[in-house]
Amino acid sequence: MKNRDMTRLALVKAAGGAEPAAVPAGGRDAEAARPRAPVDRPRLERMFTAHHALVWRTLRRRGLDADAAADATQQTFLVAAERLPDINHDSERAFLVGTALRVAFSWGRKTVRWQLDEDMDQRAAVRRDVLDEQTAIQLCDLALSKVDPELAEIFVLFELEDLTSPEIAALLEIPLGTVASRLRRAREQFRMVVGRIELAMRREGNA
Repeated sequence: MKNRDMTRLALVKAAGGAEPAAVPAGGRDAEAARPRAPVDRPRLERMFTAHHALVWRTLRRRGLDADAAADATQQTFLVAAERLPDINHDSERAFLVGTALRVAFSWGRKTVRWQLDEDMDQRAAVRRDVLDEQTAIQLCDLALSKVDPELAEIFVLFELEDLTSPEIAALLEIPLGTVASRLRRAREQFRMVVGRIELAMRREGNA
């Protein structure tokens, strides 16, 4: 994938970047002037390979188009490259998702908008006899688009991206009890929406 390769190239450059230039007297303090520690390039590469798709998917679900999501994915991994020594090995995925959410927010996407094709429901109904994985994903996104965005975000992170409740609470900076409450309501709304979609498809099939 072209965008994936460009992101990987940017990370390689960031990992092998030159040390900062000397700071003139009266400039930044001595701490800021110290050369940065070398980036652990093998670890960064492993993170990229393992989580690139997750980060891109997270950004797409937050409303960025494909090109913007690719740029924001690159920005997310560049932040990770700078913060790598501070990221616990067992928290890499959570860090990347949280960073991606903040990047999406900083791009002015303050309202979650699920990416859907306008005729997705019609096409899914036509293909109901050959329901493949792609159609199932489209139907899932169609259902999620009709769930309250605040609840849908919790649903996606927990059910689809396999983040734990404590990870989600830390990412979204909300109490753990709020995560549990929103997840319960999200599941209820999702089941109701899926039921309506299935009913509509059955009615169309019997028409």
